[in-house]
Amino acid sequence: MSLVLRCARLFVALMAGCVSFLCSAQGNSSSADEDTRKIISELQTALIAQNYQAAFDKANSGVDEFAGDPSFDFLYAQAALEVAKYDEAIFALERVLVNWPDHVPSHYLLGLTYAKQKNYSQAQTILQGLRSAQLTKAMRQNVDRALASIEERSNQLEESYKHAISLALGHDSNVNSGALDDRIVIGGIPFLLDATSQKTADNFMRFRYNFRAKWQQTQYDAWKLDVDYSDQRHQDTDDYDRYQGTIRVGYEHKKDKAAFSVGGQFGVLTLDDNTYQQDFGLYGSVQYYFSGNWFTAFSGFVFLQNNVQDRNLDSRIYTIQGGLGHSSKLWLVRLDAGYTWQPARYDEGEHYGRDYDFISGSVAHRTSQNSLLTFKAQYRDIEHRAVHPFFLETRNEELVILNLNWRYQWDDAWSVDVSASYYDKHSSITLYSYDRTEWFTGVRYEF
Repeated sequence: MSLVLRCARLFVALMAGCVSFLCSAQGNSSSADEDTRKIISELQTALIAQNYQAAFDKANSGVDEFAGDPSFDFLYAQAALEVAKYDEAIFALERVLVNWPDHVPSHYLLGLTYAKQKNYSQAQTILQGLRSAQLTKAMRQNVDRALASIEERSNQLEESYKHAISLALGHDSNVNSGALDDRIVIGGIPFLLDATSQKTADNFMRFRYNFRAKWQQTQYDAWKLDVDYSDQRHQDTDDYDRYQGTIRVGYEHKKDKAAFSVGGQFGVLTLDDNTYQQDFGLYGSVQYYFSGNWFTAFSGFVFLQNNVQDRNLDSRIYTIQGGLGHSSKLWLVRLDAGYTWQPARYDEGEHYGRDYDFISGSVAHRTSQNSLLTFKAQYRDIEHRAVHPFFLETRNEELVILNLNWRYQWDDAWSVDVSASYYDKHSSITLYSYDRTEWFTGVRYEF
């Protein structure tokens, strides 16, 4: 429990006493009635007994009738803070301060509420303003402690950095399937069956490094940086050794049930020590929790892909997708559907251009406190944009991708991963059909 919330709970009894003062003031008013006194008494009893959810439910059910009464609003704010209903607490405290602008406990509780919202600048302003007020020794000590806690948390919130390195050993049943998929072409004419285009199985070792940084601007806004690098080496087919790097920079806004992000990405793929492909572009996404644990999400991507080895593979990629999901403590289930346009940049490569519909689903289940099991599946219906110059027909393809992953977390730093993937592609031009199975196991260290 944070120091800020402990401060709030230590003063529940004190604040309840302050409410008694407010009640007395209200009792002198001709507008006071038995219903108001009854609900205030019930809220005081529930708060002192630390039955916070019951107190909030009771106050929330009577807010239309009793809002505006400072005694009720003050108790409502206490209950709302305890059950993390911060906006409701702020509105209630502002109503109290309209009637009692010098009420110290309300200012104090308002500062704590802003701190729980991570609006540290506003919290500091309110609590520092209390230092010039007439405070008891105990209240002054708690204001000082709250300010110290807020300053510490503000410093932590401003920036955070996280590194992760992993090493995995695995097996690929079709290392060079990319050659048949026409995204990766190494040597010779891509539609001729030679030694480089035959199905080849091989073992591999993969090293990966990931760096994530976050710079929080306000309680809602942050800038993010994600750098990912992987180095995959094969036992026999070293022509397919690959280095891949991605840099992603973005802005994120989160408030209440909604989240919005936008940014840019740059990536490089190197095969056999030679740069093969570069891509860069923009992305954006929106997520909204509309009912309890249910959420919906929409995203879009615009990328330019530059193939250094064959300019006919240069393309532009436009993707839109939407999804529906359910999140709980142990489960995360999500279903997405979308469409991708991928026209070639040059007319002579238009037969490589393609558009496809896709649907994907994922299920993540926390099987224990330290382990997470994830399953993902995707189906793509692919249509190419022009007749193939050699086979004299337009390619139509279907691709199925399945992935199963299990991660066991030894402690905060070390974890082990076991993963298996399966790819099955059927093409109207048989040469471009393939199946592929990949599995690996490895360790991961985060710091």
